[in-house]
Amino acid sequence: MEDLYYPHPLLQDLMWDSLYVCTEPILTRWLFNKPRQKALEVTVKHIHYEDENCSIHFHWVCGEVLCMLECWVEDPNGDYFKKHLARIPDYIWVAEDGMKMQALVVEWDIGFVLQVLLACNMTDEIGPTLEKGHEFVQESQVEDNPSGDFKSVHHHISKGSWTFSDQDHGWQVSDCTAEGLKCCLLFSTMPPEIVGAKMEPEWLFDSVNIILSLQSKNGGLSAWKPAGFSEWLESMKRDPAPLHGAANLLINSQMEDGDFPQQRNYWGLLEKLHVTLCNF
Repeated sequence: MEDLYYPHPLLQDLMWDSLYVCTEPILTRWLFNKPRQKALEVTVKHIHYEDENCSIHFHWVCGEVLCMLECWVEDPNGDYFKKHLARIPDYIWVAEDGMKMQALVVEWDIGFVLQVLLACNMTDEIGPTLEKGHEFVQESQVEDNPSGDFKSVHHHISKGSWTFSDQDHGWQVSDCTAEGLKCCLLFSTMPPEIVGAKMEPEWLFDSVNIILSLQSKNGGLSAWKPAGFSEWLESMKRDPAPLHGAANLLINSQMEDGDFPQQRNYWGLLEKLHVTLCNF
C-alpha cells in the first residue's frame, strides 16, 4: 500500500473489515438482495445518463474515474466503457516528473481574463486575442437542455448557461453563466470587425432566464440547481468557529501590499479555508 495517500488507523481498518464480514452475508440474502439490486440499477441508470449528457466529461476528474470504473465492472467490453477510454487523454498524461491529471478547462477563468483585458483599453493591440476569446465564450455556451425527463434524474434546465468547464460538461453554474453573459454584453458594445460578431439576442435571453431560475426566495443564487431543501436543514450546519478562526489568521497575516507571505502553511490554510467555504 505504498500509494496510500492517507494511511488508515488500525481501528478504522478493523471497523471496515468487521462491517464487511458481518453485514455482507446478510445483505446478499433474498430479503435484502432485491432492494440492493434495485438501488444498483437506479445508480447505474444515473451514471449512464450523466455519460450521455456530459459527453463522458464530468466536472471533476474523480467522478470521471469512478464512473469509468463502474462501466468496466458492468461490462469491460461495453460501449460505455470504451467511450470513457477514448476521453482519458483529455485529462491524463505523462509528464517529465510523472503522471498528471487535468481537473478542468475552466471557462469561468477565461471570462475573468477577458474582462481584465477589456479593462486595459488595449483593444487595438490585442484585437485578435479578444476575437478568439469572444469566439471561445460563445462556443462554450450550452445550447440545449438535458435530454429526456431530466427532472427525474435531479437535473435542471441548462440551455443558455455556461458551465464550470466547456460545453461538453453540460452542467449549468450560476456564477459561470453570469460571467459568460457579462463578457458577451461587453463585447456587444465593441466593433464587430475587431472582436467578432455579437451574440444573438435569444441566447442572451436564455442566459438571463437560467440565472433567474436559480434565484432563491431570499434573493440569493444557488450554484447548480434551485435550492430545494427545507429551512430546518440550516440547523445542521457545522460550527462556524473554526472558519472564523482561520479567517482571523489570514487577515492578521496579510501584508501591507495585500499579498500573503509565500509560505506553504499559509497557502495550505487558504486551500482549507476555500474548501470549508464551499461546504457552507
